[in-house]
Amino acid sequence: MPLFSNVPALRLTLAYAFHDPSSLLPHQTIPTLLSLPLPLGPSLPSLDGTGRKPTIRALVLDKDNTLCPPETAKLHQAYINKIEKVKECTEFSHSAHSILIVSNTAGSSPAPEHEAEAKQLELELGLPVLRQHPDRKKPFCGPDILKYFKDHGVTDNPREIVVVGDRLATDVLLAREMGSWSIWCRNGWRNPAMPGRDYRGFFSKTESRFERIMTRGFGNTAPLPKAT
Repeated sequence: MPLFSNVPALRLTLAYAFHDPSSLLPHQTIPTLLSLPLPLGPSLPSLDGTGRKPTIRALVLDKDNTLCPPETAKLHQAYINKIEKVKECTEFSHSAHSILIVSNTAGSSPAPEHEAEAKQLELELGLPVLRQHPDRKKPFCGPDILKYFKDHGVTDNPREIVVVGDRLATDVLLAREMGSWSIWCRNGWRNPAMPGRDYRGFFSKTESRFERIMTRGFGNTAPLPKAT
């Protein structure tokens, strides 16, 4: 979903960009979902500078330009294989509800096309898709995500959740608002057979420039998740 069609998200992003830009930075950056390290906990920053790595029990996974090409539910076999490895990881194999797809398209409204995408993903991947309230799309659906994981006995601690996606303004900011960890897919979705094709739009590329300036130019890092 283009950022400009989600005006509340745009306003929140701009507020952070001006007043607390580090909050738009991810805790970990990878090229694509195919590079997601497993298990996730050891790849994340230490808790409170103690050297102790976080315990991870739940994963929030973006769809558009992370799991699938933008605005489709078409799954490449390489991504299906990766998801199977994620499901088998000890951090997530304890519950069928420990991995949740959260999209601003699939499952984001009662519209037939959004519901059809959600059902297709659930059938092909064996993963649940969050049915969002239309007024609480990313990055505002954190309370709904936390309720889902709590209701299904996965975790009630936001610091045990990782959000993976391609957008700073929705996925990374969602993690920030929840008090969770974020992993940013810098290049979005790429076809392994044609890795040079870039599916990112204007706003995604602008976010990449912002992240590069903040991290390489100013040496900023993402703040640790807010303590519960």
